[in-house]
Amino acid sequence: MRKAILQLICATLFAFNVFSQNEGIPFQRENNTKQKQVETRQNKYPHSDNDWENFNILSRNRLPSAATFYAFHTKELAKKNRKQDSPYFLLLNGTWKFNFVPRVKDRPTTFFQQNFDTSSWDDINVPANWELEGFGYPFYVSGGYGIEKNPPLIPERNSPVGSYKREFTIPDNWKSRQIILHLGGVASAYYVWINGKMIGYSQDSKTPSEFDITNAVHTGKNEIAVQVFKFSDGYYLEDQDFWRLAGIQRDVYVYARTFTHIRDFEVITDLGRDYKDAVLELFVDVENARSGNLKNTEVQIELYDKSGKVVYQERKKASEKAQLIFKRKIPAPLLWSAEKPNLYQLQLSLFENDKLAEIISRNIGFRKVEIKHAQLLVNGQPVYIKGVNRHEHDPYTGHVVSEESMLQDIRLMKENNINSVRTSHYPNDPRWYELCDIYGLYVVDEANIESHGMGYQPDKCLANQPEWEKAFIDRTERMFERDKNHPSVIIWSLGNESGEGVNFAATYTWIKQRDKSNRPIHSEDGIKGPYTDIYCPMYKKIDVLINHALYMPTKPLILCEYAHAMGNSVGNLQDYWDVIETYPVLQGGYIWDWVDQGFAQKTKDGRFYWAYGGDMAPDQKDVPSSANFCMNGLVAADRTPKPHLYEVKKVYQNIGFKLLNFDNGLLEIKNKFFFTNLSDFNFSWILEENGKKIGKGIIENVSLMPQETATIKTTLPNISFKPGSEYFLSLYATQRHDDGLLKAGTLIAREQCLVYSFAPAPAKNENKPLQLTEKENSIYFNSEDVSIGFNRQTGALSSMKINDNELLLAEMIPNFWRPSTDNDLGAKLPTMCEPWRNAGESAKLIKTEVSRTNTYTCRVQSEYQLSPVDAKYVVDYTVSGNGNVNVNCSLIPQNDTLPLLPRFGVTFTLKKDYEQMNWFGRGPHENYIDRKTSAFVGLYSGSVGEQYFPYDRPQENGNKTDIRWMTLTDKTGAGVKITGNPLFSASAYLFPTDDLSEPDNKKHQRHISDIQPKDMVTLNIDFKQMGVGGDTSWGAFPHQQYLIPAQNMTFSFNICPLAKE
Repeated sequence: MRKAILQLICATLFAFNVFSQNEGIPFQRENNTKQKQVETRQNKYPHSDNDWENFNILSRNRLPSAATFYAFHTKELAKKNRKQDSPYFLLLNGTWKFNFVPRVKDRPTTFFQQNFDTSSWDDINVPANWELEGFGYPFYVSGGYGIEKNPPLIPERNSPVGSYKREFTIPDNWKSRQIILHLGGVASAYYVWINGKMIGYSQDSKTPSEFDITNAVHTGKNEIAVQVFKFSDGYYLEDQDFWRLAGIQRDVYVYARTFTHIRDFEVITDLGRDYKDAVLELFVDVENARSGNLKNTEVQIELYDKSGKVVYQERKKASEKAQLIFKRKIPAPLLWSAEKPNLYQLQLSLFENDKLAEIISRNIGFRKVEIKHAQLLVNGQPVYIKGVNRHEHDPYTGHVVSEESMLQDIRLMKENNINSVRTSHYPNDPRWYELCDIYGLYVVDEANIESHGMGYQPDKCLANQPEWEKAFIDRTERMFERDKNHPSVIIWSLGNESGEGVNFAATYTWIKQRDKSNRPIHSEDGIKGPYTDIYCPMYKKIDVLINHALYMPTKPLILCEYAHAMGNSVGNLQDYWDVIETYPVLQGGYIWDWVDQGFAQKTKDGRFYWAYGGDMAPDQKDVPSSANFCMNGLVAADRTPKPHLYEVKKVYQNIGFKLLNFDNGLLEIKNKFFFTNLSDFNFSWILEENGKKIGKGIIENVSLMPQETATIKTTLPNISFKPGSEYFLSLYATQRHDDGLLKAGTLIAREQCLVYSFAPAPAKNENKPLQLTEKENSIYFNSEDVSIGFNRQTGALSSMKINDNELLLAEMIPNFWRPSTDNDLGAKLPTMCEPWRNAGESAKLIKTEVSRTNTYTCRVQSEYQLSPVDAKYVVDYTVSGNGNVNVNCSLIPQNDTLPLLPRFGVTFTLKKDYEQMNWFGRGPHENYIDRKTSAFVGLYSGSVGEQYFPYDRPQENGNKTDIRWMTLTDKTGAGVKITGNPLFSASAYLFPTDDLSEPDNKKHQRHISDIQPKDMVTLNIDFKQMGVGGDTSWGAFPHQQYLIPAQNMTFSFNICPLAKE
């Protein structure tokens, strides 16, 4: 009892005293010490005695970083390599007791003591971000921290702290072993106690920390306590473009190992000049954590190929050496690449007195990464980087990402020809790298360093402040040491958007001195300077790429971010790759980015939406928010592909096709892979006449070596081409066998080739007499079962009846506006183009002329003055007795200062019944003039509702280009048909198009739940709509060839009612 009381008194005193420099400082001093200023260059920053506000205190008692591995006690367990199967492993994930306070001063200060009563505390899941468990709230800013910045201090009024506690049981068989506590990732700084004893302190939210707790635990029940600070000095280096979330967000576990053990190891594979034979080097660090004595200690290595055959085996005595070096030439190993991720199993066994003490099993790959002649080479090949940036995000659990989600991401990436990932902007969960090793993705591993919010001025950016060098080095070292053995990691990234300065010079130098494999280093802020091996700019336009290739080709150019995929975007991607594939020094880039960072939410009345920005804060007026700038994915938060992912797949594909001669069956096929023979795929063709399949076949015996192009002869049908018809040959390559996550039959590449195209045959006139009648302010043209009506006051087509059934709800009016995309808003195009917004609705009729051409046709010509633009609009309707109406629209600007047009077309409204849409044009997914290479010309059908894609912030969507004809019908087949002269674009919605528009030219926090179907079908028929763009979402226009300048333009189409089938 006396001993227990003494322990309690000591623990209480401990809580209110500051540890020595070596032991840790768990609690803040009074405020009078916090703002103390020291008048030296070293201390130009405010001073604090708190660890979490001191950039010189990065950890206390944390063990040195090491590669990711787990040591087993039997060979059988090591072969399976599932640490959870080991009797010396204890996972502490699950339910913990939890206390949350919004200010650091209110945190509990004695909770770590044994027997502290936590019964009134809440429960929380671990791992989890506490904001998603109901404590505090998440907020999103793209840069700027979201708190008052005063590094290294954090604002007292906004300084959330979470305190965690739980029990765990140490088994009896853990005696005589070293016991280690592992915390995989905690945001952003924390202390940990075991059984009331301070164990240590650490920061860096994205790399693991391990602590030796051998002397703090005992067999039976133990208590662990963790106190987490959402904001810390480390947070100033974590200003990434993501949700600001806190808590224990990766696995927590305890494990026991023998005191004499393998502390770390490093795998180096080098290839000969011909890239065939390899040299394997292993550096194995051995330690005795108890006595330091390594006598009678041996290490054995065994290398197995995928069939289980031993490729290499060697055993060495440790004796007095802490590091053992193994080196062996491996003849012609199967090499690792993203295309062919061949792996070998390495087993490291440690013996004490000839008895197995532990055994480690890890996958390794033979590959060499280097830069030669201004090109990035993998195994001697100048690979293209067809990449994406990927944040770790789950729509329900935030920064806690499951293995199932990782596998889903990799499968989708492989299915869509993505071969590389940048871990923007921090080291990912260790399992991600293991999966990239297994399934084949090139990884740019990025240090958890971004100080975006501090700006880029040399006197302010943290990259150029020597006081922060220690923190920069620490984060770089922890990333490197953890991930150094992964063959998938081909490039190290020093960080992101932090400016340029002495600290990145230091981290570059550190990696160069440390990495025995000499992998290239990427530094976005390094530009073309000495501290980056790759010129890796962001969002550079095509002309910049060309200029680099022509005049400054000293380093490979790989865009670290490009094709900003926010909202309806990723236009002109094909244009980028046409240039990239022209110049050898250009090697691709990483699209921003992979997945929308949205959270699944529902409105009060149960409507689903994706939350972004400040949506989840109790008071959105006060919360920092960058709105939907976190919604930039090629896939939605739940991994639903967005339409632009199909374009990425097409542009990124690794097989090229050309039709050389149809009659002779001659095709050109190019193998764009670097390590894959095309014999891995099945090839086929489909021939279509006006969208209908009239032939199909197999292309036999395609076997091309990597980078080889060949003319292939195949048998194509001998047909007579019909006047008025179009013929397309579509070519396909599919996976021949299952390969990793790709199933046999998965589409890998495709192309559509125009074979023959004839002008459409003239429409047959059924010579039905046409009667003209006038009723009040309307003009009607009637023939048998068809009636076409015009409004004399507006000059517009206002009625279309068949068998006395009215099709239209609203008349046809000119349309020059589109609901603004995110790219439009970022470029301020809505403000520039504002005069066109209501120009169609407010058009002032100058005159309408009605005339009869003959017994079977009549003509209505209406002329308008557009306001507020200075332009005339003329629409000429020719009505035929068979019900066909030819519509000819002309825009006539009156001066040369008019702004660009978002679109040029017409819009009208049909009854809700006519929502079955069929078309012959590009599809099936939405497409635009600068994003349509993936949308083949064909016959497609679906409901109007199915054409709508729910972008998180409502905006323009669902467009189809190069349409020959389109119908909107009801279940009986009655409706309307539109035919192009020759082509048109169109979109249809179950609501007014303007529902998708912002109420003004500013962005508002609107969501998919704001769009609700109505009893109507809106149909937009366009000559064209400007491209969606995608170079950036904050100023870049669509490329010049995809804009619509205000100039004389004319287009025409036919519309006619359809009777029931």
